[in-house]
Amino acid sequence: MKNVPIQFLEPLSHQDCWLLLAKHAFGNENYSANSNLEDIGKQIALKCKGLPLAAQTLGGLLRCNIDSEEWNRILNSNIWYLPYGTTDILPALWLSYQYLPAQLKRCFVYCSVFPKDYEFEKEDVVQLWMAEGLVTQTDNGKIMESVARKYFDELLSRSLFQKSREFGFTMHDLIHDLAMFISRGFCLRLEGVESREVKRARHLSYARGEFDVAQKFEPLYGAKCLRTFLPTSLKTNKYREEFYVSKKVLQHLLPSLRCLRVLSLSRYQNVTELPDSIGNLIQLRYLDLSHTTIERLPGVLCNLYNLQTLLLSNCSSLLELPANIRKLINLQKLTLASCSSLTKLPAGMRELINLHYLDVSGTKIEEMPVQMGRLKSLRQLTAFVVGRSAGSSKGELREFPQLQGKLAILKLQNVVDARDALQANLKDKKDLKELELAWGAEDADDSQKEKDVLDKLQPCLNLEKLTIRFYGGTNFPNWLGDSSFSNIQVMHLSDCKYCWLLPAFGQLPGLKELCIESMKFVKTIGVEFYGRNGASLIPPFQSLEKLEFKEMPEWEEWVPSGSASGGEYGPDFPRLQELNLTNCPKLSRSLPYHLPCLKKLTVSECEVLHDEGAITTTTSSLKYRSLEELKIEGGCQKGLLSLLVEIGNFVDIQCLPNYNCLQRLILQNCPTLSSFPKDGLPTTLTALYILDCKRLEFLPDEMLAKLTSLESLWIENSCDSLRNFSVSIFPKLKKLDIRGCENLESLSFIEEGGVNENLSHLRELFIRDCPNLMCFQCQGGWPTPNLNEFTVGECKNFKSLPEGIHTLTALRLLLVGDLPNLESFAEGGLPPNIRSLLTRSCERLRAPVVKYWGLEGLVSLELFVIGGSILETLLKEHLLPTTLLHLVISECRSIQVLPGEGEGLQHLTSLQALQIDECDNLQFLPGEGLQHLTSLRRLSITSCPNIQFLPEEGLPPSLSLLRILNCSALEKRYQNKTGKDWAKISHIPCIKINDQVIII
Repeated sequence: MKNVPIQFLEPLSHQDCWLLLAKHAFGNENYSANSNLEDIGKQIALKCKGLPLAAQTLGGLLRCNIDSEEWNRILNSNIWYLPYGTTDILPALWLSYQYLPAQLKRCFVYCSVFPKDYEFEKEDVVQLWMAEGLVTQTDNGKIMESVARKYFDELLSRSLFQKSREFGFTMHDLIHDLAMFISRGFCLRLEGVESREVKRARHLSYARGEFDVAQKFEPLYGAKCLRTFLPTSLKTNKYREEFYVSKKVLQHLLPSLRCLRVLSLSRYQNVTELPDSIGNLIQLRYLDLSHTTIERLPGVLCNLYNLQTLLLSNCSSLLELPANIRKLINLQKLTLASCSSLTKLPAGMRELINLHYLDVSGTKIEEMPVQMGRLKSLRQLTAFVVGRSAGSSKGELREFPQLQGKLAILKLQNVVDARDALQANLKDKKDLKELELAWGAEDADDSQKEKDVLDKLQPCLNLEKLTIRFYGGTNFPNWLGDSSFSNIQVMHLSDCKYCWLLPAFGQLPGLKELCIESMKFVKTIGVEFYGRNGASLIPPFQSLEKLEFKEMPEWEEWVPSGSASGGEYGPDFPRLQELNLTNCPKLSRSLPYHLPCLKKLTVSECEVLHDEGAITTTTSSLKYRSLEELKIEGGCQKGLLSLLVEIGNFVDIQCLPNYNCLQRLILQNCPTLSSFPKDGLPTTLTALYILDCKRLEFLPDEMLAKLTSLESLWIENSCDSLRNFSVSIFPKLKKLDIRGCENLESLSFIEEGGVNENLSHLRELFIRDCPNLMCFQCQGGWPTPNLNEFTVGECKNFKSLPEGIHTLTALRLLLVGDLPNLESFAEGGLPPNIRSLLTRSCERLRAPVVKYWGLEGLVSLELFVIGGSILETLLKEHLLPTTLLHLVISECRSIQVLPGEGEGLQHLTSLQALQIDECDNLQFLPGEGLQHLTSLRRLSITSCPNIQFLPEEGLPPSLSLLRILNCSALEKRYQNKTGKDWAKISHIPCIKINDQVIII
C-alpha cells in the first residue's frame, strides 16, 4: 500500500454542528416548534468548535434535559472555561460526564478497564457491572440485568458508547481518555505499569499473549485490593486459536488476590483444572473459563456462594459439573454452549432458584434434570431436552412463563402423548423471539403423532424466527404459514423427509429469510407454497429477501403462483435479493422469471437445470435486471452455452440484454463448461472468479477489452487452452490471481503498440503452479508503480523476472519460491520499502546474484524467509540488514553447519525471532553466533532430525520462547524434567516441545 498525503479534516460549519447536535438532542422530533431551545442549542453548538464528537455527546446530554433552564445552565457552565491543557479533556466531554446520574458515572468509568479500540459486547459489560456491585436491586421488581441494560442503553444514547463497525460496541479514543483520567489509579492496564501504581488498583486488564509467563504478572503480588482480573484481546489476535498462561498464576498469584470479584481465564489452552485454592476467593461474582480445556471443576468451587456468573462455553473437554452445584445459591447466569463432551446436568441444578440464564446449546445432554420447573427465575433457556423419564417431560416448560429470547426444544420423539405438548404452553410465552423444534434423526415411529405434537406446539404470535428439524409427519399443521404470524422474519425447515408439500409460507407478511433443506419427498413446489390455492388475494412473499433450497434430491418442478405473468398481483417474489439453489439434481423446469430486486444468484450441483433439454423460458421474458453477483458451481452439462442458462434457462441466447447491474460472477467446478456467451460478459463486472472449469475457453482479447470495470480476476485450475495472458487489457485491475493454469506460457504487460500499459491500479499479483510459464513480458521495466504484493511460485519452467523490480517503491510483500529454473532475479536491487521477503527452492539461482540485491540497506525489511544455497553467502558476507526482526531459514537441505563466529548471525542485533525449518542435514547451531543475538526472544526448530543438541555455550539470555517440533534427538534430550539436558533449558520462561507446553 503506497503512502498518501495526510488529509487534514476541516471542522464542521456552525450550521452542520447545530444540525448534528439537534439530531442527537431531538431525534426525529421537530425542534423548530421550540424556538427558545433552538436559540440556546445553537449557542451551545458554537462552543463545540466544529468537533462532531462534542456535538454528539452534548446532543445526548441535552436530550435527557429538554428544558430551557437546564439548557441555559449547560450553556453557562464554568466547565467551558477550563483550560484545555490542564487535563487534555474537551470541555464538552467533561460536561457530558458531569451531568450523568451517579450510577451511570460509576458504570462509565469502570469501562476504562478496557483498552482503546476494544470491542465489547453489551451482555458482557452488564455481567461485569453486576459483579462489581455497580448495579443495585430496585424496589419496583426489575431484575438487575434489566437495570444494567437500561444503563448501557443510556450511555449509548449519549454517545459515550458507540456501535463498532464489525460487532459489539467501542468507546471513542477521546471518551476513553476521559474515563481513564477519572479512574486514574483505580483502573489500570498491566502493560507498562509500575509496582507502586498497582497497590491501589481495583480493576485491571491486560493483553492476553500467546504465552503469558509468570514474570509478566510480578507487579500484581502487591495488588491486595484488586477486584478485576481481565485478559483482553484486540481484533488482531482475538481469534488466535491458542493462548497459554503460567501455572504459577493459578497456583500462587490468584489465591493471593482475596478481594477478586471478576476473574477471567478464558481462551487459555493449558487451563485443564483449577487449584483447590480457588475456593478461597469467596468474594468472586464472575468467573469466565470459556474456551479452555478444563475437564472438571473442583468441588470447592461451589463454596463461592457469591458467584453470579459462570461462563463455560466452548469447553469441549468438560465432562461434568460438580455434584454440589446447588450450593451456588446466587448463581444467575450459567453458559455451557458447545461443551460437546457434557452429557448430563447434575440433579442439584434444580436448587439454583436465582438462575436467570442457562445456555446448554451444542452439548450432548440426554435429558434435563427432573423438577427443572423449580427454577422459577429462569428468563432465558436456550435448549430443553425432552427425556424419557417423567420428571424431564415437556410439562416442565409450563413453569417458565417469562422465557424470552431463544429456545430450542430437542428430542421431541420422546413425547409419549401428543396432549403432553400442550403443557409446554408456548402460546403464552409472549417474550420468546426464536424457537427451534427438533426430533431425532432416526425414522419416525408414528407420523400422525408427530403431526399432533407439532400442532400443539403452536407458539406465540410474537415469534420472529422458527426452525423445524427432523419432523416426521407427512404434512404440516395449519398454523404453520398462517398470516397471523406477522412477526416471523426467518423460517428454516430441515430434514422433514416425509413431507411432500410445503406450508403456505407466501402468506407470512413479515418473512424475510426462508431456507428449505433436505426435504426428500418434495417433487413439486406449487401454488400451496404461495398460499393462494386459487382463492387468496394477498400477494405472496411481500417481504422475502433471501430464499434457499438445499439438498432436495427429488424436486423436479417449481410452479409459479399463477399471477407471475405480471397481472394485478405482480411478481411472486417482489423483494427477493438472494436466491440459492444447492444440490437440487432433478430440478428441470423454469426458475421464477421475474425477480425485479434479485442481486445474488447461486446455483450449485443442479445438473438437470443446466441441461438444454430442460429449458423452457424464452429470451423476451428475462427479468433479472438487478443482478449483481452470479455464482455457478458444479454439475454444468453441455447445454450451458450461455450464462443465461443459469439465470433464466435459455437455449438460443446471443447476447446479455439489460444486465447492467451484474458485478460479481463466480464459476466453480463446471468441468464440461466450454464457452462464454458469444457477445462476451456484462461490462459492469468488477470481479470474475473461474475455478475448476478446465474446458472453458477464455474470452478473446477484444471481448476482454470491454470489461473496463474489472478490478479482481481469479483463475484457478481452469482454461486449459489459455497460452498467453495479457494483463494490459484491464487498466483498472487491482488484483490478479492465476493458479494451476497448466498451459499458460507467458504473462504480458505490453499493449499492441509494443509499450507497457500503465497498470497503476494493480495492487496484488499472485501466480502459482503454472508449470509451463516461462516469463513476464515487459518493455523497459514494470508498469505497476503501486503494486503492493507480488507472488510467483511453483512454476518449474520459469526463468527470469523483468528488470527494474527495484523501482516498485510501493511493494511490501515479495514471495519468489519453488522456481527450479530461475536464473536471474533483482540484479538491479530489491524494492527499497519491502517488509516481507521469501525466496527458497530456486536451485539455479547462484550466490553471486544476491550481492546485487542490496539487502543490507533494506531498513524496512522485517521478515525474511530464505532457503537454498545462497544462505551461506548471505550469512558469511553479512548481507542481511541489521534491522531485521524475523528470520526463517527453511528447506536448506544440504547445509550441515550454520556459519559461526565472525561470519554468521551475530551482526543481527535487532533480531527477535529465529526459525529453522526442514534443514534435514543440519547438525549444529552456532553457539557463539547465537550469543550475540541480544534481542532474540523466540527460537523455533522444526523437522531438523540431525541436530543432536543445542549449543554448549547456551542460548541467549533474552530468549523467552523455545519451540522444538519433530526433532527426535532434541525432544529426547530436552524432555521436561526427564531429559538428560532439561536443566540447561529449564530457565527459559516458555518451552513448547511438540504439543507439550511448559510455562514458568
